[in-house]
Amino acid sequence: MAPYIYNELEAEVGELRLVDLQPGSYHDTLQCNIVHCPLLEPKAAAKDERLPISELQRSLPDGWIVEYTLEGRYLFMSPRHSGIPNSWKHPDSNFDEKAYELPKRSAGDASLWHVPPYEALSYTWGTTDNEEYVYVADPADPSQTSSWLRVRANLANALRHLRYPDRQRTLWVDAISINQADIYERGRQVKRMSQIYPLSDSVIIWIGPESEDSKLALETLRHFSEQVEYIISHRWGDAPNAQERDWWRDGHRLPYEAKTWKSIVSLLHRPWFERVWVLQEALSSDRVLLQCGRDSIPWVNVRKALLVLRQKTSVLPPDIRGRLFTYARGLMAPPLASSEHLLLWTRNQKCTDPHDRIYGILGLLDPRIVAKIEVDYSIPVWKTYSRLVLAEQEVYQKLNMLNHCNITTRGEEHPSWVPNWEQPIEGANTGYLSIRRFYASARSSAVAKLIKPAYHLQVTGRRVDTISRVSHSLTGTFPEVIHEILDWAPRKPRSDTYVSGGFFIDAYVEVLVRGRTSDRAQGDNPCPSIRQLSEHLSQAIASGELDDEVT
Repeated sequence: MAPYIYNELEAEVGELRLVDLQPGSYHDTLQCNIVHCPLLEPKAAAKDERLPISELQRSLPDGWIVEYTLEGRYLFMSPRHSGIPNSWKHPDSNFDEKAYELPKRSAGDASLWHVPPYEALSYTWGTTDNEEYVYVADPADPSQTSSWLRVRANLANALRHLRYPDRQRTLWVDAISINQADIYERGRQVKRMSQIYPLSDSVIIWIGPESEDSKLALETLRHFSEQVEYIISHRWGDAPNAQERDWWRDGHRLPYEAKTWKSIVSLLHRPWFERVWVLQEALSSDRVLLQCGRDSIPWVNVRKALLVLRQKTSVLPPDIRGRLFTYARGLMAPPLASSEHLLLWTRNQKCTDPHDRIYGILGLLDPRIVAKIEVDYSIPVWKTYSRLVLAEQEVYQKLNMLNHCNITTRGEEHPSWVPNWEQPIEGANTGYLSIRRFYASARSSAVAKLIKPAYHLQVTGRRVDTISRVSHSLTGTFPEVIHEILDWAPRKPRSDTYVSGGFFIDAYVEVLVRGRTSDRAQGDNPCPSIRQLSEHLSQAIASGELDDEVT
C-alpha cells in the first residue's frame, strides 16, 4: 500500500476535493474516498425579500427600534422603561410577517452551486505526535483500499466522532482536501475560503473531546445566550421570551459558582480559541455548530454569550475577564469591527506561519482589500504586511495602520511604516487604548506613494505644531499607565480652562478614556460620566494615590 498521490485540481472549473468519510464505529480504522467537484458561486444570490431596516423603522410606533441581530433576524426593541419585552414580532399585529421574518434556506439551494452537499470542518491541526492513517479507496474500485494519508491526532479524533455508523458523510477538511505539499495550490485554495465555508451545507467547529466540565460550560453559555440579544450596531439587551431579565446589564450578578466560571475559562483556553485561522471559518456562515466530544451547541449562541459577557466587566472573575477582553474583539468581525480591530485580534492569537495573520482573516475583510492582496507564502512576511497597509490606503485613502508601528518592536529588515503584527499586545494596549478614535488629520484623505525598490512610503503631510514633550512607553498594567500620565494632568483641575471652554480636567479625562463616557454613549451603557471621572482623577492628583475606581 502506497501513500496517496494527489491529482491536480482543475482551476478553470473551480474544482475542490471532498472527503467521503466512510461509516464505522469509533475504534474502526478511518476510511474515505477523495473526489473532485466543481464549486461555483450561484449565478444569482438569494434575494432577501424583507423590507429594509430604514423602511421598517418608519412603520414603528414612537420609541420603538428595529435592528439586525447576529443571526440576521430583525429584533423589535421596545421603548426604554416601558416594561414591554423586546420581540421578534412587529408591534402592529396586523403587519405582514413576510416583511420582516428571516426566510428559511431551501434544501435544494445546493444544486445552484454545482457541487454535492458537504460540510466544512473547522479545527486546529495540533502537534505531529501520535499521527494516524486514513485509508483512501480507489475511486475506480471503492472496495479496494489502495493508498493512505497520515493525519494528526486531533483530526483523527474529530473524524471518529463525526462519522456516521451507517452511511457516509461528505466533508471538506483542509488537511486532506488541500495538497499541503503544493505551495501554489495552498495559495489558491486560501483565496477560496470565502467560498468554501459559506457555500457548505454547514460548518462544524471541532474543539476537541469532552472533558469533566465541558458539558457544564456549553450548557451555561447556551442558557445565558437565550436570555440576551446582541445587535450589530453594538448594543445588547433582553432576548424576547427571556426567563431571566437584565442578565445583560453590567452590574447584574449572575448566579454562577466558581466551578461554572472555571469551566468557561477552560473552554476558552482550548487550542481552537487560540488560533488565527478558525475565526473566519466560524463567522463565514449562519449554519455553524460547535462540537465538543458528543456535545454540540449552535455557534451563534457561543458568540452572542461571549460578546455580552465581555460587557459585564464588573462581575466577571479576573481570569475570564482577561481572556474575553482580547478574544471577543475578533467576534466583533465586520460589520461590527474594522480590519484594524481584526488585525489587533490576530496579534494575541497563534498561527504556525506568520503570513497567516493576514491570510487567516482574508475572508472577513472588505472584498476590495482582499482583491489587492495576493496569497503568496514565498515572499517575506513583512511584504505581506505591507500589502495590507497599501491596500487599505488605496481603498480607503487612510493610513490608520501606521498607528500600530512601533520602532521598539519593528521587525528585522521591516520598513518603519510596516506594523509588526507578530508582536503580541501587552498591558493597557489590550484594551481601549489600542484603537484610536481621535484623528489629528480630521479624517482627511491620506496621500501616499510607494517608492521602489527601497520600499519607502512617501506621505504628504501638513505641519501644524511642534512636539515639546514625550513620555515613556505606555505599557504595563492600567495603574502603571495612569501613574505615568498623571504627570501630564492639569495642576489646577478646577481652575484651568480648556481652549474650547469648560474645565481642562474634563477634556483631559475624556482623552484618557477616548470618549467612552455616559455623556457620549447612547442608550444603556456601563460607561462612567465625565463628572465622575473628573472627580476621581482630581482626588488622585491631590493625594498622589490611585484607587480601583480610577484605574
